[in-house]
Amino acid sequence: MPSRSRSALSGRLIAADDHGRLSLASFANGYRERLTTNILWLLVRPSDWILYTALLGVVLWRFSIGRRLRTAAAALVVVLGVLPTAWLLSSPLEGRFPVPANLDRVDGIIVLAGAERASMSQFYRQPLLNFAADRLTTFLMLARRFPNARLVHSGDTVPHSESAVARELLLGAGIDPQRIVFETASHITCGSPRATLDLVPVDASQRWLLVTSAMHMPRAVACFRAAGWDVTPYPTNFRRGPDPFDFALPENLQDVDLAAHEWVGLLYYRLRGYTRELFPAPH
Repeated sequence: MPSRSRSALSGRLIAADDHGRLSLASFANGYRERLTTNILWLLVRPSDWILYTALLGVVLWRFSIGRRLRTAAAALVVVLGVLPTAWLLSSPLEGRFPVPANLDRVDGIIVLAGAERASMSQFYRQPLLNFAADRLTTFLMLARRFPNARLVHSGDTVPHSESAVARELLLGAGIDPQRIVFETASHITCGSPRATLDLVPVDASQRWLLVTSAMHMPRAVACFRAAGWDVTPYPTNFRRGPDPFDFALPENLQDVDLAAHEWVGLLYYRLRGYTRELFPAPH
């Protein structure tokens, strides 16, 4: 083999090896970031405050502080589960970006992972979805409405793959495999735009729709804008209506947790420098 060919081949092998190490490092960093934020969230999730204070109140039953803690646990049930706290926290998030009207041209549609129940799907050997299933049903609706648009499902989890669940469901629903890309490198919201841009060529003249839960949309838009990608938000999976009072205690507590997660996520991403806007607004 001529020396020039050997040099070229060696260069390609070194470049491939470097790319593999970078991909592995990126995966490890994303997974570590997701693990860290999940652990932190377990400590600050509002509905868990009820459990923590109630348990401490039982442990310290004989002391006056125990009585105060039990009273605090009851008060938290009322504040978080009965009063319109969920509505107050959720409404600014869900109302930030309206569903776009008069969409005459769409070049691409991105849906963010999060609707898939990966471990249960693997156990039962069929695609199963969680409360955010509207992400995928809206994505399918838009895919049929705009048959020439490129499609992307962005985001994944380990060890059980959300992307694999979405692939089985979307292809099983009739999406052309040549039309859709499954991006599996990102494990947090702000990893999605850059990982998607590595797979799909995009220019500024194109209109791409971003589909995700309405409550999650402000954080997702902040991430895409920070990556230089001006997507058109298409929110779905709305949790709260115009009525602030809903006396369904479990649902109220779940919505408080979801909304608090997004507010904390917006602040965390901004402090870490992942985004340039704390609470992005529509253009």
